[in-house]
Amino acid sequence: MCPTEPDPGDMSAIPERDSHTEAARRRRLDWLRTQAGAPLTPVQYMRTRAEDLVGNVENLIGAVEVPVGLAGPLVFSGTHVSGCLYAPLATTEGALVASASRGATALSQSGGVRTHAVAQVMTRAPVFQLGSLDRAAAFAEWISDRVAQLRAQAAQVSGHAALVNVRPVMTGRTVHVVFSYETGDAAGQNMTSACTWHACQWILTRFPAETATDIVRFRVEGNLSGDKKVTYHSFLNGRGTRVVAEAEVSAEVLGGVLKTTRDRLLETHRFQRGGAVHGGMVGNDICIANVIGGMFTALGQDIASVHESSLGHLELEPAGDGVRATMVLPALIVGTVGGGTRLPAQHALLDMLGCAGPGGSPRLAEIVAGFALALDLSTMSAVSADEFVAAHERLGRNRPSSTAPARTETPARGPAGRPGTAAPMGPGRCRGG
Repeated sequence: MCPTEPDPGDMSAIPERDSHTEAARRRRLDWLRTQAGAPLTPVQYMRTRAEDLVGNVENLIGAVEVPVGLAGPLVFSGTHVSGCLYAPLATTEGALVASASRGATALSQSGGVRTHAVAQVMTRAPVFQLGSLDRAAAFAEWISDRVAQLRAQAAQVSGHAALVNVRPVMTGRTVHVVFSYETGDAAGQNMTSACTWHACQWILTRFPAETATDIVRFRVEGNLSGDKKVTYHSFLNGRGTRVVAEAEVSAEVLGGVLKTTRDRLLETHRFQRGGAVHGGMVGNDICIANVIGGMFTALGQDIASVHESSLGHLELEPAGDGVRATMVLPALIVGTVGGGTRLPAQHALLDMLGCAGPGGSPRLAEIVAGFALALDLSTMSAVSADEFVAAHERLGRNRPSSTAPARTETPARGPAGRPGTAAPMGPGRCRGG
């Protein structure tokens, strides 16, 4: 498809790179069909208007459809969420929705899950290099004494990002400066980048002027923030929302719903915690990335943040004749305004959860944490009962059909040649407990 030696001057081969119109999308798709020699028919039709995706994607050619299953119901008794809810999971992995639903049933039948969004913070960490160790030490002290001025500089860029702390970290002549913000209902990565860059321009001017000391080098990010990465820094200090979910599960429910016993479950937890330590895992969980990835995709979150958001720590301990299960997510990057949350399907699902718009972010964090706990409890129970492989064989293994060839379905055409729009999903709350 690509030439062996591409012409470095031919960087505009993709047609109309800067255009977000439907006509430009179709021309790019037609160009790609020619280049690839493939019809790409399933990509042709879109439910979302190309013009509505400005700021979400460049060089748009179409959209892929990811199935969304409904997990639950799960009874919540949290700081920001209460009642019985279902969670939309966008996934192509069979058994995921069923397992999350089984865990939710177990938690609900035992009285539900308690949740609390502890705190929310977004970090950005620019880096400065000075000419000597002494100058770096002086710079770090100068930064620590000027948090109020830096807060005022950041506020000039955004009224939504509140700079709450600035912490210099010396590594020799190099000083990383961790800027920590509260960003309300926005995830805040881009917002805090802009605020931090602006504050750093003030530093680059004022520090030399006040101290007669040059800053040798500056970069707006030195990789200490942990953006899009799993780090111990995020695990210990938090990035995004720190949220906790906890529940007790009785022996009756362990046996009747999860098909295991307290002793087998605690033993499995002990084995897996030991394996996590020897494997160098940050935290300890079973498969919370499944819930976080599925909900992020369905709800318009930054999918690349699944990596750092899937930091988690699961604890099990005896409680009466059953167990107490606790899940801590220290770095859950969620937002209910901006980004992909404004797209029609994603916004509708957020609204179904009561999370769309201002005030929804801590509620969403608690819902994600509750279902993450439900899935981990169900999966660990399946392992402890030796049902893990059997469940995936039954629900998750794709077997080619011997009677019908695979075929691509073309969506029904709606008015003006556009695909028909699916009926909106009903309320996401169930009745009773």
